[in-house]
Amino acid sequence: MRHLRRIVHQGPRRIALLGGIVLLPAVALGLLAFRTFQGERVREEYQRRERQQQILRLLESDLSNWLLSRRGEVEKGAFAFEVRQNRILLPRLNVYLSADHQRAAAPGLPPRDANLWRAAQAVEFRGGETAATIQNYRRLLSGDPAVSSWSKLALLRLALQRSGSSDAAVWLKEIQNTDQAAMTESGIPVRVAAALLLIEHDGAARPPETAGFLSRTLTQLASGCWPLNAAQWAYYAREISSALDSSSDLGSPTLATAGFLESLAGAVHEVLALDQSLEWRRDQPFAARLLPGIQSVVLLFPGEDRNTGCMLASADLTREAETRLTGLTAAEDFEGRIGTSGENAQAARASLPALPFLEVTFPERGQSLWRSHLRRYFIFYTSALLLLGAGAGLFFTYRAVAREMEVSRMKAEFVSSVSHEFRTPLSAIEALLERLESGKVRDEEMLHRYYQASRLEVQRLTAMVNQLLDFSRLKEGREEFSFDTIDLNRLAEEAVQSFHNLGFGARLADALDREVPLNVSADKDTAYQCIHNLIDNALKYSPDGAQVTVASGRRDGEVFLRVSDHGPGIAPEERELIFEQFYRAKSANVRGIQGAGIGLALVKRAMRAHGGTVTLESSTGEGSTFQLTFPKAKA
Repeated sequence: MRHLRRIVHQGPRRIALLGGIVLLPAVALGLLAFRTFQGERVREEYQRRERQQQILRLLESDLSNWLLSRRGEVEKGAFAFEVRQNRILLPRLNVYLSADHQRAAAPGLPPRDANLWRAAQAVEFRGGETAATIQNYRRLLSGDPAVSSWSKLALLRLALQRSGSSDAAVWLKEIQNTDQAAMTESGIPVRVAAALLLIEHDGAARPPETAGFLSRTLTQLASGCWPLNAAQWAYYAREISSALDSSSDLGSPTLATAGFLESLAGAVHEVLALDQSLEWRRDQPFAARLLPGIQSVVLLFPGEDRNTGCMLASADLTREAETRLTGLTAAEDFEGRIGTSGENAQAARASLPALPFLEVTFPERGQSLWRSHLRRYFIFYTSALLLLGAGAGLFFTYRAVAREMEVSRMKAEFVSSVSHEFRTPLSAIEALLERLESGKVRDEEMLHRYYQASRLEVQRLTAMVNQLLDFSRLKEGREEFSFDTIDLNRLAEEAVQSFHNLGFGARLADALDREVPLNVSADKDTAYQCIHNLIDNALKYSPDGAQVTVASGRRDGEVFLRVSDHGPGIAPEERELIFEQFYRAKSANVRGIQGAGIGLALVKRAMRAHGGTVTLESSTGEGSTFQLTFPKAKA
């Protein structure tokens, strides 16, 4: 202090000198140290980005080599394709998809055969004498090969219409032995047309060789015997598969292929757009694009006159990329994670030029153990409180996020299921209208059956739409109920009768208590829909031929109705979840049972609005019993 007073007394010059000699170097050294520290951080960050870019290049090279090494193996699969003349062709199935629907051109016939064929058709459709009609078609058997095949198909049709006739087996054998590649005027393979005729005619004239013929036709269809578009292939496959015995090992793979073709039909524009983008041929040995709708990656390989391609499951590609990225980042202070477009929410992500839909992120690895211990040693109590709060927050956040993810997944499955449920009747209506539009079906009975089938499919669509609307109104509290005194037994009888009309009468057992009317206060339409939904679920989940029992009764001043089935039962952990919107039991996914996941949710909301309940009793592997309980109507 004495020296400092002396310097101060000696004047400002000495103070400035002290500052210049001591303070300024100290500040300069501090700034230099700070800049050095900042520069080291920038350098480390730059080196890290360089290593990450190098890892991306190596990963892209590894994945490209892996895909090219698998090219030959994948192209031999059932879903390998070619892109040619604005069409996608699957050679193994002999199926094509195009942006526009194209009908097959009718084969050209010699004038004489064409005139004879039209004359024979006119006689048949005017309802002429059967013997004369048969004789006309027999004359055409020695004509042009195409018209000969059509004549055999017509003779088979006439034989199936005559009860007790044995000619059907003869003509079926003729078609099987001689008409391998023949097509009808509307572009249907003659063998497939014969199979459809056998499916439609279920009477005594149906030959005993029907099952074998259907099985062989389905095998030929799956092996690509005939050039078809995807809509034709899927429709024929579904029709023939549904007519075969459920024990057949051909049905499931064929139906899976039909579903794939229907899904791929929605991605035709994307694949054609990828093929028409010529830039990739210059720098890459292949082009790739993710098709989320079918959870696949389409790969295109350039060729001289066409581009070959194949479908690869996106999960397989992602798994392979994750394995290789883990090996490349093993020695780094950061990790590597792979996701598809839109999955990674982190800001720091990069994509691969050859596989732009794959997003790579490089999060830092966790801190070392000694740092964690050091932090807890100095600020133990604060850290404990912060960790406790963070843990509670993470727990509740995890529950909220998990719930939202589950709802999102169920909504996605709901959209997929509803789309499939809508597509099936629409495809059937389209096929029926196409047959009617061709003008070949003129028999009054057949016309009536076609119109009746179309009307039933329209009613099915209407029922699905009404169910969706009813659920929406119930969920938003906009449903207005008209409560009346109704007999629950009579309502159950109406619901049972509706399933009798659909051909399920043999599977329904009536155990209704009819000693006295079971009067309840309820909205008739809503209560009917609840009963109908429970019976429909029981029939869908029960094995073929198993009975479903509908019973009623009264207990403790309340009226109940029970629907019991002999299905797979419901696991204990799922018994509360099945009443939630969009949720579908695991057994439904395993057995391929279609549905939207709103039927039981609608029942629960409707019963709550009526002051009643819906309960479940189930044993795994033995069946389930759903019970509706209504308040008894006031006298």
